Amino acid sequence: MPINFLATVAKEGTQVIPKYEQLKRYGPYVVGALATKFYFSGSSNTWERNMHGRVVIVTGGTSGLGATVVRRLAKEGAQVILLVRKLDDGWLSEHISSLREETNNPLIYAEEADLADFQSVRKFATKWIDNLPPRRLDMVVCCAAVALPPSVERQASKDGLELQMQTNYLAHFHLLTLLSPAIRSQPPDRDVRIILTSCVAGVMGKIDMNDLGFQHQQYPKYKPYKVLGTSKLALSLFAYELQRQFTEYQRQDGAPSNVHVAVVDPGMMRSPSFRRFVTFGSLWGLLLYLIMWPIWWIFCKSSLEGAQSLFFAMMLPDVQYMTDVAYISDCRVRQKPPRKEFEDKEFQQELFKQTEKLITDTERFSAKKRK
Repeated sequence: MPINFLATVAKEGTQVIPKYEQLKRYGPYVVGALATKFYFSGSSNTWERNMHGRVVIVTGGTSGLGATVVRRLAKEGAQVILLVRKLDDGWLSEHISSLREETNNPLIYAEEADLADFQSVRKFATKWIDNLPPRRLDMVVCCAAVALPPSVERQASKDGLELQMQTNYLAHFHLLTLLSPAIRSQPPDRDVRIILTSCVAGVMGKIDMNDLGFQHQQYPKYKPYKVLGTSKLALSLFAYELQRQFTEYQRQDGAPSNVHVAVVDPGMMRSPSFRRFVTFGSLWGLLLYLIMWPIWWIFCKSSLEGAQSLFFAMMLPDVQYMTDVAYISDCRVRQKPPRKEFEDKEFQQELFKQTEKLITDTERFSAKKRK
């Protein structure tokens, strides 16, 4: 049939093609839009890895990028532990039941660890590492993040620190440093991975060692988008010092470190956080967002497209030969990260030290308030 049609066109001309003039006029624009969309969708992960039976902790796994990652892990047969704000939310049990049924995987659970509350994070981590023998742990995937609209005033966490900085960076720092003994105790033949999710906002970050919690800034000096960038930059730099500490740790069995840290930039996505950010948290902003939907569709990835780089980090083979952090974007390991701080070992160590001090002081202050 196509051959007959092409023969007819060759014989009688383009007038036999239905709607030819419209196709001629608008076709190049449609093709151009689709080509642009294809380009901005990024690369797809092609690696495969047996995830059956592996134990994975995921933050931010109930929506957006994290939910996409959890669904893939569950379909692959992994045991997934979702860290959530509250266990008694009515929708949570229904969400997990639906996910178990969809993926045919009963090994999906939720544990309470509110990233806006250091005490909640400590309770979870303490309960995890108190198990004897140590519980199996193959991977920690940190997807949780808050992106406040650009015009809002400073919002505080339960500990009084800036909400974005605590949720995106400080709480993940707290979680991973508390879980370090359990991570180090994994058998030497186990491939243990820690994956931290960054974003392009990190290029706008500016770290002030004397005010990591943004406790002394108020609107209009306070700029939420700059705090977002700072939190993501700090999280990425923390990954380098964390990897260094795991690598230098002397195991009792004499085996080399089997823990590998990756920083993943999924690119610009049409995530719930992105929608909240660009709409300024208003109905008028939401209306404008809907009007501009074709632009967002072309230039921004879906959660599934953004998750490809995380799948790449989870399934990349031969990570045991890597001695440094794998900085991953668009399904490839970048040789040169975007900021000079990534090459500054002293800066990373100082950031780790000051963050540790801030969290310790904040926990003590919060404990006194509770009493």
